[in-house]
Amino acid sequence: MDLLPLVIAFILGFLMRLVGLPPMLGFLFAGFVLHALGIESNDTIEQISSLGILLLLFTIGLKLNIRSLFRKHVWRGGIGHMIITVVLFYLVMVLLAFFSVSFFDELTLQVIAVIAFSLSFSSTVFAVKVLEEKGEMQSLQGRTAISILIIQDILAVTFLTISKGTFPSIWAVLLLGFPLLRKPLLWLMNRAGHGEMMVLFGFLLALSGAELFTVLGLKADLGALIVGLVVANSQKSEELSKTLLNFKEFFLVAFFLSIGLTGKPEWWMLGVSVIFILLIPVKSFLYFWILTRFHLRARTSFWIALSLSNYSEFALIVASVAVSAGLLGADWLLIFSITVSLSFLISSPLNTYVYYSKFEKFLMHFEQKKRLADDRPIQAGGADILIFGMNKLGSMSYDYMAAKFGKNVLGLDANYNIVLAHKKERRNVIIGDATDSGFWENLEPGNVSIVLLCMTNHSANKFAAIRLKHSHFTGRIAAVARYEDQIDELKNLGVDSVFNIYEEAGIGFAEHVCDVMGNDIPGLGKTNQKGKT
Repeated sequence: MDLLPLVIAFILGFLMRLVGLPPMLGFLFAGFVLHALGIESNDTIEQISSLGILLLLFTIGLKLNIRSLFRKHVWRGGIGHMIITVVLFYLVMVLLAFFSVSFFDELTLQVIAVIAFSLSFSSTVFAVKVLEEKGEMQSLQGRTAISILIIQDILAVTFLTISKGTFPSIWAVLLLGFPLLRKPLLWLMNRAGHGEMMVLFGFLLALSGAELFTVLGLKADLGALIVGLVVANSQKSEELSKTLLNFKEFFLVAFFLSIGLTGKPEWWMLGVSVIFILLIPVKSFLYFWILTRFHLRARTSFWIALSLSNYSEFALIVASVAVSAGLLGADWLLIFSITVSLSFLISSPLNTYVYYSKFEKFLMHFEQKKRLADDRPIQAGGADILIFGMNKLGSMSYDYMAAKFGKNVLGLDANYNIVLAHKKERRNVIIGDATDSGFWENLEPGNVSIVLLCMTNHSANKFAAIRLKHSHFTGRIAAVARYEDQIDELKNLGVDSVFNIYEEAGIGFAEHVCDVMGNDIPGLGKTNQKGKT
C-alpha cells in the first residue's frame, strides 16, 4: 500500500491548520505535489472521492427540510442567479473571442454557452466544508446556501441527461413513491443500534439510493441526497449523520487530491484561469444582490454569497463531457481544474478572515425594509439566563434552569424547526444564530447573568464566547466540550466553566449509581452508615 498520498496530505493539511486555514487547502496542494512527483489519479482515488461525495450529499439530505427548497429566495433566487450569470459570462467570453484572445477565439457560440453554464455553479463540497468549519450548517445562511446548491444540483442532473442524449428509464416514475419507504426505513434505522450496524445501515442506504438512480438513468449523487431526505428529521437521523461524519471527512480528502492529480498544468493555462477567477466577484455580488431583493438582510446575504464564491466540480464534469464529444480540446480539462482549484484557494481565506463589518456601510444600501420572519435581529428581552443550542443537552439544561429559576430563561437555536418544536412544548425559545454577529450587536448583556453554550459544534461555542467577551459581558459563561484541547481553548477565551460531555457524564453516572444502589454495594453501605453515626 502506497502511504505517500496520505503522508503528504496530512503534512500539508496540518500546515494549513497551523496557520489558521482549512486543511482542505492542504489536501488540494497535496494533489499538485503528488502529480509533480509522478503520481497520477487512479480508480481507487476516484472511487473513494465518489464515495465521499455520495456520503456528503446523503448527510445533507439527512439534515434538510425539503420545504426549504420551495422558499422563494431559494428556488427563484437560485435559478435567477444562474440565468443572469450565464448571460453575463457568455457576453464576456464572446467579447474575448471577438478580440481574438487565445483559446477563446477558437470556441463556437454553443461551446461558450456550455462553459458559461458550467461556471454559474458553486461547489457543494467546498461550501459544506466551509459552513461546517464555521459551525453555520444549521444557521439561516447555511440552510439557504445548501438549498440553493441543491437546486443547482437538480439543474446539473437535467443538463447532463440532455447532453448525453439519454433519458431516464420509464421506471423512474416509480421514484414518486419513494416517500412510502420512509416508515419501513425508519423502522430499520431505529432497530439498527448505535455502533457498527448503524454505520453499515448508513452506507447501505446511501449506496443503494445511488445505485438505484444510476440504474434508472439518473445521477448517483442525487439518489444519495433523495434517500437521505426520505429519512430526514427523524429521531435517529441526526445520530446517523454524526456516525458517518468521520468517514465522509476522510473520503473527501480523495476528492481534493483528485483535482490536483488531473494533470500537469502549464503557465499559459493559468492566464485563462485567471480570467475566470476575475469573474468571481461578479458572481458573488449577484448572489448578494438577488438575495437582498428577496428580503434577506445584507449581513445574511453577504455570508451566503461568500460561501458560494467559487466554481464547482461540476465544471470538470462538463469539461470532460465536452472533450469526449470533441467540442473542446483536452487542454480545457486542465484549465477547468486550475480554475476550480484557484477558486477554492481564494475563497477559503476570504471565508475565514473577511468580516462583514468592514463593508457594512456600503452593503446596507442594498437592504430592503421588509425582512424574512426568520432573518430579523432579536433581543434577549428580560431573560437572566441564555441557553444557546436547544439540542437534547440544551433542552435538559433549559428544563432544569426553568424549574430552579422560573421563567427568566431563554433558549436560542438557529434551526427554525427546532424552535417551533420547543414552542409546542411551551418553552421560551426563539430563533437565534450564535454565529451571526448581528445577534450579538443587538444583545444587551447587562440583563443576562448566565450564558450556557450547549451547541454541538465547538467552533460555534468558541465564536459565541469571543463575541460575549467583546460585548463586555460581566456574567458567568459555561460551555460544553468533547476533548481536552477544546476545554483549554474555551477557558483561554474566558469561559468560567467547561463541561466535558464524556467525562462529566461518566462521573454523573457513577454518582447516580451510588445514590440509587449504594446500600447494595459491598462496603459502601457500611461506610455510609458509619458516616451517619
